[in-house]
Amino acid sequence: MTPTQKTIAFAAGLILCVLGTPRNSFAITGCNNAYLFGYYNAQVSSTNFTNVLNAVNGTSTSTGTTTGSGTTTGATTGSTSAATGLGNNPGSLSGATPGIGRYFFDGNGNIIGAMSGGSASATLGTYSVNNDCSAKLTLNSGATFYAIVAQTGQTVLFVESDTAGGGAVGELDRSTNACIDTQSPQSFAFSYFGAQQAAASTTGTTTGGTTTTGSTPSFQAVSGIGALSLNGNGNFTMTEWLYAGGSVKPVSASGTYAIGSDCSLQLTFAAPTGATTGSTGTQPVVFRGLVNGTSGLLIVQNDQVTTDIVPGLLVSQ
Repeated sequence: MTPTQKTIAFAAGLILCVLGTPRNSFAITGCNNAYLFGYYNAQVSSTNFTNVLNAVNGTSTSTGTTTGSGTTTGATTGSTSAATGLGNNPGSLSGATPGIGRYFFDGNGNIIGAMSGGSASATLGTYSVNNDCSAKLTLNSGATFYAIVAQTGQTVLFVESDTAGGGAVGELDRSTNACIDTQSPQSFAFSYFGAQQAAASTTGTTTGGTTTTGSTPSFQAVSGIGALSLNGNGNFTMTEWLYAGGSVKPVSASGTYAIGSDCSLQLTFAAPTGATTGSTGTQPVVFRGLVNGTSGLLIVQNDQVTTDIVPGLLVSQ
């Protein structure tokens, strides 16, 4: 056999060997409750989308509040009643903030939040992590979640499974307890994307001489990227490129900020010269987040409609 024939025969045998060998199946195993330990910042990334659907469909969510023991009080409006989940939960260590929350996972299956007095000692729910890194979270409020644990517990992706949750999805990111140094300058890049209400369109129908009018909410895309600089003395400056109303506009803003011991960040904007606070193309009405030394989660409200909350990310520069 010539060398060329040998080479061909070897290659053919190698191909047959590869094709004939059963493929191994690989899967993550070995996870347990101890994988979830420490402080986690939560963001419900589908918050804005759900609010848009509720407005279009004429539904709303529960107006009740959840106490540290998980008891819900208050009235429910509309046809949809949402159990208090991981966002806007009064038991969160950072308080009730739309779309975000902060919790402590004790490594033994308990989710810890804050009591009404602010003490971080209320058990808000339980969790269990399976060997294949799937998980189940159950809050005392009635909200339940299926989850996937990733990066040895650094990140948890979840979907709300109770009927009132509307299939909300989001993530839990492990955070440091020390947050960031409030006395040192810090800069973050940020981005967000969602929709906000535009002028509602009015329609009318006439039946038997009687005219009935109705208003249908209309929405437009809104997004932004920018840089946020904290000077370490309670003042900030912001440069942003905001997409709203069909075009991108540069936005500059300044004001004061506060960082809580719970890692919450809240900006208070100075009124812009010759413009109305929160109007399109000027600055957000609400800019709140949860931060640590390198990253964070945020929610932005660019107009006066409180349900127009848009989730986003902060990345340390």
